[in-house]
Amino acid sequence: MNGLDDLKIARLSPEDLETVKALEKKLGSNIRLVAVETKSVLYALEAKMAPNQWQRVDTVYPEIKNIKAYYPREELAKEAKGWLKGFLINNNLNPRPRKRPIRIRQVVNTES
Repeated sequence: MNGLDDLKIARLSPEDLETVKALEKKLGSNIRLVAVETKSVLYALEAKMAPNQWQRVDTVYPEIKNIKAYYPREELAKEAKGWLKGFLINNNLNPRPRKRPIRIRQVVNTES
């Protein structure tokens, strides 16, 4: 996930840390797990790829540097959507990225 600057590292008990270490050992030496606190709501910026198929904008437009797909507040997501739409219309990248419909989807944490 891009945009790790708005995540808060979780405080884990020693037992939970041992569980994470055991999982890392099982997954292999090139994998590290990170525990972050959950948020009740995030806003995802997505581009339409096909009917009923949406994908995160950071994977659809990898040529756009530092684009984030998740935002903690709806206002930030709306601002990013406006910027992205303007960029796709007025950019001078070669080859020019295809402009696709963009939506903001509210991602709700059902476990909290």
